[in-house]
Amino acid sequence: MTTFSQLVDDVVKELLRPDQLENIATYTNQTIRELHIRPSTQSQTFFDANRVEEELAVLTDGPWLWSIPSVTRFQKLEAIYCPQMNLYIQEKTPSVAFRNSDDPFHNYYWYRTGPQIAVAGALAGLDLQLSYFMYPRTFPYKLLVNRIVKFDADLDAYVLIAGGGTPTQDQIDAETAWPLQRWPDAIKEGVRAKLFKRLGDSDRTRMAYSAFESMRMAVWNSEPSS
Repeated sequence: MTTFSQLVDDVVKELLRPDQLENIATYTNQTIRELHIRPSTQSQTFFDANRVEEELAVLTDGPWLWSIPSVTRFQKLEAIYCPQMNLYIQEKTPSVAFRNSDDPFHNYYWYRTGPQIAVAGALAGLDLQLSYFMYPRTFPYKLLVNRIVKFDADLDAYVLIAGGGTPTQDQIDAETAWPLQRWPDAIKEGVRAKLFKRLGDSDRTRMAYSAFESMRMAVWNSEPSS
């Protein structure tokens, strides 16, 4: 359990490299993203912890456009469901959506168009339930004077730095994410490997990268994914 800035501080202190603080912060964000990639297959892992669900009202008939919340963090759209129709809307390519189709709902489909998802069909007045996956956000490193929340190891809890009270969930989310909360040691090994490589220390690079690969596999095997 930690925050982004606290983890960066830990690595800087451990390696005695305050001159590399900016690089360590960058490597920390990179390593969090790398936890989602399986190098052997170059495939993404869709962790359940990254799933977002929301229900939206459709005000106009298709194509109804949904703007992806963050294109740089978006992994994939998992499902679109219309509860009033008891219908899971399928992904189709618009140019062939109606080809050889006997499905009575063949004119209901979705497709991606740039930074948006378009949903075709007569849906005005209905609701759509969306399920999709988002990478954890990219965190900025904050100096202590600018931080709101920290993890207190003695209390085993996140606390407000000013006064020690209980932070809101939004305040916690601004400083940390589930990989930092559950897998800080794996992230640190990935950061060490990148920094040692930058510094030209090949032996410690190999050792840290080997440890990171083992811990990354533990993440894949332990965290529920879809």
